[in-house]
Amino acid sequence: MAETSGSTLQRLAAATGGGVTPATRLDVVAGAGAWWAGPRLGTWKGYGVGAPSYFADLADGMIARRTGTVTRVGEIMDHVGAKPKIFWAAWHIWRLRLADRPLIATVAVYNVANGVVTGYDLIRNAEPAVFPDRRAKWAMMTTAVGMGIQVAATNAERTHPRLARVLHACGAISTYGGVAVFGIPTTMGYWRAARNGPGRPR
Repeated sequence: MAETSGSTLQRLAAATGGGVTPATRLDVVAGAGAWWAGPRLGTWKGYGVGAPSYFADLADGMIARRTGTVTRVGEIMDHVGAKPKIFWAAWHIWRLRLADRPLIATVAVYNVANGVVTGYDLIRNAEPAVFPDRRAKWAMMTTAVGMGIQVAATNAERTHPRLARVLHACGAISTYGGVAVFGIPTTMGYWRAARNGPGRPR
């Protein structure tokens, strides 16, 4: 019987300690795209490369589950690896004034809070207790989409000012609403999970 692509991918993941999977390869490519696009988000070319690079984080977990290649390395990259990309984008969006600065700060603070709780979990617990769930994905999506929409609004201001105003408002609603509805409950859930984890043997 011929070996299926699924079993081949699973063998490769096992042979590399979970380091080489479709999801981790996607993350590497997306990371390179995000690095290149960050300083260029004020152009449509940079935006066109940056948008799929940043939103690849929404697909990697699904790809891992579909291919049966969910690994601990992949989970760490999914959970922690997105943070540098977000801060890289946020820095350039802030520097170039491509979105409202309070909105950018809100996204940054939310991600710092989650990063701190995740680090605490990794230090405190022998087996990590914090994993991104569907609510966390929604939080990331709504906040990142909101910031991205405002960048698109800024890029469109010269040629389509009325559309830009609508997009600007939509971006604010998505970001602030996402933090309130999904982000804060996610961070509180992470904190409870970390505090109630197995701890490390003394």
